[in-house]
Amino acid sequence: MKIIQSFLLLSFIFTSPLAQANNDVAEGGQLYKTYCSSCHGANGGMDMSKRVAPPIIAVRMHYIGSYPDEMSFVAAVTDWVEQPDASNSLMRGAIRKFNIMPPVSVAREDVQKIATYIYQGNIDKPTGFDKHFEEMHGKRGMNQGM
Repeated sequence: MKIIQSFLLLSFIFTSPLAQANNDVAEGGQLYKTYCSSCHGANGGMDMSKRVAPPIIAVRMHYIGSYPDEMSFVAAVTDWVEQPDASNSLMRGAIRKFNIMPPVSVAREDVQKIATYIYQGNIDKPTGFDKHFEEMHGKRGMNQGM
């Protein structure tokens, strides 16, 4: 009986953080849909006249190039959302096209979940994105962050 209790305790200890991480990603996906997708989603494709912000896949690719590990990526995206600043932007062209991102009233913990979801990479890609990205950054850049 003692062995079974020990096994169950160890199972709980080792699977609990993984389960929490999966919950955070799933919750981050829902939060992304609620707070971000209307501006950064796939709607409008790559027709910039139909967009109000760069697609989130472009944001991901720019940020993951500078912040390749999850912890630094989440911190950088969270810091940006909390205080957008053109002087430290990784997407100056997007700021010229769309202006600076307006303040968003989202709890830091929720922004971290959204950033984790974005980092995981299971996000929509607008029609025509690959062609647009290749034209802007070349084929070599296509593999970065994809």
